[in-house]
Amino acid sequence: MAKITYLPRTGKTNSKMRRYIARGELMARKALEEANRGRTTEEIWDSIIKPVDETDVLASLVLSLKLAPDARKTLKLKKQPSSEFGVTAR
Repeated sequence: MAKITYLPRTGKTNSKMRRYIARGELMARKALEEANRGRTTEEIWDSIIKPVDETDVLASLVLSLKLAPDARKTLKLKKQPSSEFGVTAR
């Protein structure tokens, strides 16, 4: 970490001293914000949702897919032309 030199505020200050003072105040404010920082979004989600084991999730997914009917094996019936009028044109 960079070494910060704090200068007194007494007397006249030149631009270099003002920059050091402003930088010191900024670093102190950032350190205070970091100390008072709340929980992150990930920490909140982890406290709400229990972590699960991926193998259990994959096993339940495989079992549910095996028990589901296969959509490829269903037969589609052709629609027969309507015989309301008795004559069909093709």
